[in-house]
Amino acid sequence: MQHSIRIIAFVATAMLATACSHKDRMKPITEAYEKGDYAAAANALAPLLESRLDSEKDRTLYQLEAGMVYSAAGDTKQSAEAWRDADERMWPYLDESPEVSISEQAAAIMTNQTIIKYRGRSYDRIMCCTYHELRDMMEGDLEKSGVDFRRALEWQRDAVDRNAKEIEGLQKKAEEDASQKGYDSNRAMDDQRFKSGLDSAYGPLNELHGYGEYEIPYATFLRGLLLQVQGGSDTLEQATVSYRRVAGMLPEADRAMVEADAILAEQVTAGSAKMPSMAYVFCESGMGPRLDEFRLDIPLFMRQVPYVGAAFPVIKFNAGAPGPFRIRSGDKSATAMLLTDMDRVVGDEFKQRLPAIITMTLVSSATKAVATYLAQEAMQSRGDGMSAFVAIMGAIYQVATNSADLRIWLTLPKHVYYARLEVPESGTLEIDLDDGKHIGPIQLESAGTTVVHIRAPGIGAPPAVRTMHFPTAG
Repeated sequence: MQHSIRIIAFVATAMLATACSHKDRMKPITEAYEKGDYAAAANALAPLLESRLDSEKDRTLYQLEAGMVYSAAGDTKQSAEAWRDADERMWPYLDESPEVSISEQAAAIMTNQTIIKYRGRSYDRIMCCTYHELRDMMEGDLEKSGVDFRRALEWQRDAVDRNAKEIEGLQKKAEEDASQKGYDSNRAMDDQRFKSGLDSAYGPLNELHGYGEYEIPYATFLRGLLLQVQGGSDTLEQATVSYRRVAGMLPEADRAMVEADAILAEQVTAGSAKMPSMAYVFCESGMGPRLDEFRLDIPLFMRQVPYVGAAFPVIKFNAGAPGPFRIRSGDKSATAMLLTDMDRVVGDEFKQRLPAIITMTLVSSATKAVATYLAQEAMQSRGDGMSAFVAIMGAIYQVATNSADLRIWLTLPKHVYYARLEVPESGTLEIDLDDGKHIGPIQLESAGTTVVHIRAPGIGAPPAVRTMHFPTAG
């Protein structure tokens, strides 16, 4: 009887831990957000932030989502608090705390990877700092903005130095766990039925590549712009370096405006030109990738149970994003270029972590299936009538814990577009989005820099617009 109670308690715990995915919980929020109903999205998010259902396990991810939602809703105070909280939760993992603990890995094998604390991906950490920097720029606190950008740069450097080793370490740990559990994950990877399923789900990722060294052009460009508006010769030199780096990451067709920024900063530094009044417009378009779950039979290499179903995460890219916009001021106009494809950024990091995800899923699913089978066999040999009970509870346990980890920052944009022009005498700016939405007229800074930030999460959705003015330094 006590044994039965222990089984029931463990199954109940497992079911509570994996009952609902992040995507399911976020659904009413992302639906409202994509339609441009930012107030409704903020209201729907509040219960998740207040809930203690997941304790601190997913708190970082919810704060990242909150920063985006509250920012679009115009609540700059709450968005700043969310960015800061998420950043502080992730910051210890720069060089102090391990990414995944041994106890978490062990527990994940007996349940699934959703019980591991969400500590943020490299792009989460970089973009969190970038968004907090944008908020500080909007408040006119350029010194604080600089701190945030330096933190973003630290995360990018950390990713270069550490992520390859961490991913390799995760894969090694997964293989060690497989060996300890007596499961040959390498042999499973050679199984043609299983291999075919993997190729079908993940084959398209082979053509997906990031920008190299975990860099995000949008974040690097904004750092250059921050340095530019500060106006010193040393900061302008650094701005030139940032712009050159961005230009080197972009395809030739999208480099022209960034190269023009680099040339201008270089000329002003050399004293051969004065910094004109400028307008910069950024549009974060569409919704970033999501993770869906797909089921695939994995081999157990047991005659009695040759295969068992397992749940794997697969990345999906959302459609429905507004394309390049146009800006107009007086007789001047410009068409936006693609500054950053966030699908590339997120998809590339997912691809790098995928081997470890697959191995851990193999080990976890196989371990649970074999344990259930052996427990049932043991009960049958005892002949005390418990085998049926164990079979039922084992089936419930496997179903309850057979879930893929679908946690991902859902409110990130799909694309970031950018356009700039020198401010003419008219002093106003008109913006025409790709989906027919119009923004303006926006009053421009007559002697300095105007930055317009737009969030357009879906075609036809009312865009969230913020404008920042920076007078000429010095």
